[in-house]
Amino acid sequence: MTVGGKEKRALSTPMLMMAILAVVCSLGAISASRVVCGMCEEADRFVRLQVSTRDGHAESAQLFSHPFHWSAEQWKPILRSIHVQKRGQGIFFFSAPNGPALPAFTPAEVDYLSETLTRAFAQAQPSEVVVFGLTSPKTQEIAEITTGAWFVKDTQLHLILGNYREAFTMSSVRELLWQDPLHMIAGALYEFVPGPHQSLPREDNGLGSFLIPEAPQLALTYQQLFLGASPVDGGQDKGAPPSAYPDSSLEEKLQRLKQIRDDGLITDDEFAAKKKALLDGF
Repeated sequence: MTVGGKEKRALSTPMLMMAILAVVCSLGAISASRVVCGMCEEADRFVRLQVSTRDGHAESAQLFSHPFHWSAEQWKPILRSIHVQKRGQGIFFFSAPNGPALPAFTPAEVDYLSETLTRAFAQAQPSEVVVFGLTSPKTQEIAEITTGAWFVKDTQLHLILGNYREAFTMSSVRELLWQDPLHMIAGALYEFVPGPHQSLPREDNGLGSFLIPEAPQLALTYQQLFLGASPVDGGQDKGAPPSAYPDSSLEEKLQRLKQIRDDGLITDDEFAAKKKALLDGF
């Protein structure tokens, strides 16, 4: 028994060293993050800028439409419009139904993200994405963590969820995800429920190996969301979350349209055309 125990320990030691080495190497492959503001880096949450260097070709990474300038008030309705649902877990030949559509972020998370995303995107370079991590206590021993990344490409805002409300107890899990926010520790247990002007992209959006293919991602056509326009198909999908601006008055829509123009998100000609369309429909 003693000899067997020694042999077992002798075999396990190299395996343990190899596992530790693999973790260290994986962390070393993550590019250094760039902190953009004081409130963007807190003990239980962060928003920062990061570039992928896993493939060793960061300089050839897909360029995004950064920097991107939004105010906190512009971010809030967008964040509130995002919904997720828990995926039904199948057992043998039986599959459970998906859970109900729920807001992706709590009111406190909306307030935090609206302020920090404003600062981060204003400083983002075309090769950088905005990564984030949020933790919240679930019980005295267990906490939940949500991590992911944002980027803007052309006329769409993209959100990728590496982990969503993932329960953990070990601080090492938190440290790993603080280094690599798109590392999925338990697979994609949640999926987005797209609302008006939101879609689930299938193609590669330029993040390369920085993006884990299985991670749920959502694309939002932000100009249409700002205007509160009707969906392209003329109706809203059954069970889809409500529009970001369901009860906006004409005056509010015109004010948002002017703000979009002033922020340089649309041209003067596009502003005039959109304004005419709103007035014609009044």
